Amino acid sequence: MKKLVIILTCIAALLLGASAFVDNRREAAIGNHAPSVVIGEGDDAVSLEALKGKWVVLSFWSAADAGSRLGRNQIEAFFRGPGADAAADVEVVSVNFDRSSQLMNEIIKHDNLMGSHHHVASPETMDALRAAFRMDNGLRSFVINPDGELVAADPTPNDLCLLYTSDAADEL
Repeated sequence: MKKLVIILTCIAALLLGASAFVDNRREAAIGNHAPSVVIGEGDDAVSLEALKGKWVVLSFWSAADAGSRLGRNQIEAFFRGPGADAAADVEVVSVNFDRSSQLMNEIIKHDNLMGSHHHVASPETMDALRAAFRMDNGLRSFVINPDGELVAADPTPNDLCLLYTSDAADEL
């Protein structure tokens, strides 16, 4: 009987430890280096590694994901606002997951979005990006600091304001 209690206690401890490990890995995205990915193809390709030294706002969105589209529009509005002149050191990378580039272009026109947008057509590439950025429940946006670390997910306009003061940016 004593052996059974010890075995059950060990199994329970292993299960608790394993579930805590999985949760820590999911949470570990913020504070860790952004995955080294190349987004897009050919001349339009953007490497996150090549953007080190700049603040990067990486926005994954699609017309089918209302939250991500709204988030992308809020980022757009922020960078068109009064702080736009100070945005020289901030690179906004927009990554679209719609079923076609034509749909993406219609949404860009409808929402009056500026900047460059990268359409991801391959389901394999979409899955790889979702996994790399731990987007299990919808598309998200991220802020990456000049050292290449993920410092915020789904930034609000207030979070984006912090990009312009070096002391406050550390608070993200």
